Amino acid sequence: MKLFKIIAAFGLGAVLLTPAMAQTKSAAELEKEKALANPYSNDFGPEKLPEDYVKTLPPDMKKGYDLLLQRCTQCHMSSRPLNSRFVEPNVGSMPPGPAKDAKEQAAVDALKKSHPEYFSSKGVWQIEAGVWSRYVKRMLNKPGCGVAQGGHMTPAEAKQIYEFLVYDGEKRKLGAEADKWKAHREDLIGQLKAKKPARYEELSKDNDL
Repeated sequence: MKLFKIIAAFGLGAVLLTPAMAQTKSAAELEKEKALANPYSNDFGPEKLPEDYVKTLPPDMKKGYDLLLQRCTQCHMSSRPLNSRFVEPNVGSMPPGPAKDAKEQAAVDALKKSHPEYFSSKGVWQIEAGVWSRYVKRMLNKPGCGVAQGGHMTPAEAKQIYEFLVYDGEKRKLGAEADKWKAHREDLIGQLKAKKPARYEELSKDNDL
């Protein structure tokens, strides 16, 4: 077996590493490499929200935002969730379960009637009951993310991040901000198409821009 010799600092002599030891990467590092190699349009957006907006966040939402910047960047850039098309209706503080699912679906149905334009392009908005809940749970179970997988994010932290994402979706993507959000998403999709045309075609076929 070939050995790579690295001279240790502080006069401690030579430390020998095998190729496998030299190339070992954490599960989170491997996830991040995978994310960078397979970008979404979200990834071309900013990795932080504007400071003037952040200053308006209630303390509990600010905590969720700070945790997102800290925890979610273990496996991908923070731009991925911050620029996502996902919107989950904000129905207030309710425990997960059929009652919450039903209330969120009723909110989606109401939006379809009052704002059909939100549902004209999934590349701009994807408004679904439970969409952020599913995403955050999936991220928590990724290798290297949750504590059970050897990472650092706890279920309580994941809940705070989830609550921020739901709140943020309503504030930045709908209502008075809808036109601004639409322009932002269309710009990101355009960047993906120009810079990564093969990836754009792949995601476009799957309606996953």
